[in-house]
Amino acid sequence: YAKYATGYRAGGASSRSLNYRSFGPESVKSYEIGVKTELFDRMVRLNIAGYLMDRADTQVDFNFFIPQSNGTVRNTLETVNAQGTTKIRGIEADLTVRPTDGLSLGLSYAYTYTKVPLARNTVQEQLNASLTPPVTTPVFQEVYILYTPKHALSGSIDYDTPLGGNGTMLKLHLDGNYSSPAFSFASENVKNDKSFIVNGRLSVADIPVSENGQTLAVSLWARNLLNESHIYRRSNANRLVLGDYANFNAPRTFGVEATVKF
Repeated sequence: YAKYATGYRAGGASSRSLNYRSFGPESVKSYEIGVKTELFDRMVRLNIAGYLMDRADTQVDFNFFIPQSNGTVRNTLETVNAQGTTKIRGIEADLTVRPTDGLSLGLSYAYTYTKVPLARNTVQEQLNASLTPPVTTPVFQEVYILYTPKHALSGSIDYDTPLGGNGTMLKLHLDGNYSSPAFSFASENVKNDKSFIVNGRLSVADIPVSENGQTLAVSLWARNLLNESHIYRRSNANRLVLGDYANFNAPRTFGVEATVKF
């Protein structure tokens, strides 16, 4: 298959701007080509796609904390348009194998390349203009695509088997998800951590509870089963004053669910 699409994002003005400076719209053209296959009597499914996106006048946010004359600090955000075309390129592959009844194995991989042209940092220019003597040179800065890792890999196992002779099923699901480091803020050349998160669920499902067809399912689930810890959001905007700050992912969580179907 092949696909072509376009998109549009309106311009506007930020309410957190120093002077409500307006910014223009951005637009995108997207091209994709791929193949979807089912092989070996539908025991294997393989999908592969390649795509490219050209985005014109990408909207970028610059965030600064500006000291005020009364001793307070103003959180300022200016949105500008990067000058030129943002290039996004990627390949995705997805493989599903069903070797036996009740067992399904999945594996997927995505590679993404991004490049954003320089954007004019009007907030920094205003700060430079307030210096003594003032600096009026235009400031152009590198910017980045957010939360888009270069490499992403995931795998899953699903297994279902009858439990007894009344239609009750035992179901197992396990998945693991890897992500390489990615940018958290468009104007900061600092990345979050790589991550590997494992999730699982064990269920006893379709338990008959009445003659009217009502069934019960009881599940034990866990997110971040290995209790892996990583920084998913990092900023160095205030490195010289406060240092870097960051947010960590949630620790291992688990629970039990019971669901009745009427």
